[in-house]
Amino acid sequence: MKKLIALSVVAALTAGAASATYAQEYPTRPITLVNPYAAGGSADLIARTIGEYMSRILGQPVVVENRTGAATAIAATSVIAQPADGYTLLLAGSPTHVITPALNPDAGYDGIADFDFVSLVASVPNVLVVSKNSGITTIDQLAERALEAPDTVSYASVGNGSLPHLTGLMFSEEIGAQMLHIPYPGVAPATVDILAGNVDTGFLNAPALIAHIQSGDLVPLAVAATTRASQLPDVQTMGELGYNDYEMGTWYGVSAPAGTPPEVIAKLDAAIGEVMANPEVQERLQQSGVDLFYKNTADFEAFVAADAKTVLGLIESSGVKNAQ
Repeated sequence: MKKLIALSVVAALTAGAASATYAQEYPTRPITLVNPYAAGGSADLIARTIGEYMSRILGQPVVVENRTGAATAIAATSVIAQPADGYTLLLAGSPTHVITPALNPDAGYDGIADFDFVSLVASVPNVLVVSKNSGITTIDQLAERALEAPDTVSYASVGNGSLPHLTGLMFSEEIGAQMLHIPYPGVAPATVDILAGNVDTGFLNAPALIAHIQSGDLVPLAVAATTRASQLPDVQTMGELGYNDYEMGTWYGVSAPAGTPPEVIAKLDAAIGEVMANPEVQERLQQSGVDLFYKNTADFEAFVAADAKTVLGLIESSGVKNAQ
């Protein structure tokens, strides 16, 4: 028995030493950062900026690979299919880790259990807007119109089960008026129809709206976040305007396959923390309407758990079925 115990202790010490050595040497080859979204958007800017500056810190290229489709499931499953060695990472978000697994039984993964969370890096706030020709200038006026004519005031989203859809549901429930949901294949066509008056309103990503807000063609009513958007500092949050505090922006972080050595996670988190503290990175992201939102590994894990509780509760109460 003593011999078995001694062997177990030796094995544990050997494994620990090997893990520490691996982490010290890591990385020794390029790292792939999988982006679930198409090139050219906010997510791509975030991924490529992080990758570029992480490469300088870690001494190895961080290559961004865009893998779109199946409401982010293709990217997520491709990452967890790789070894948990720190060489394949995912640009994480609420869709990858919460919404898609909850709404799509065929997604093929568990957004929490199948991943280790590295760092939270940024957030793109959703802004409630209306056309300048709508006659609405405040969120209270929008709520009053919805109450006066249930099921007629419409709001745009970027698809069933998307964050703009869920945010619209939250607002509808809060004011006690049913609103008509109009899903679109993306933020661009949704914005076009709000501008044209074909749909009344919508909670949409700030970067796609800023030019229209600055031109006066769109009227911003509120930011669906607990802090104001960096590019729209004069637009108040829902909480400031007397409504529930919404943290329903599109957040982005970095995750890895479950079982990645903790020392590797710590090394990646340290590198990302250094990246996010870089003034060049901050300026590049903020100029594009992206808000910095860095949280370390432990805080990121807690953030995802809280986000999952909020979003899953809303999904259950709303009856949303389709993530596509």
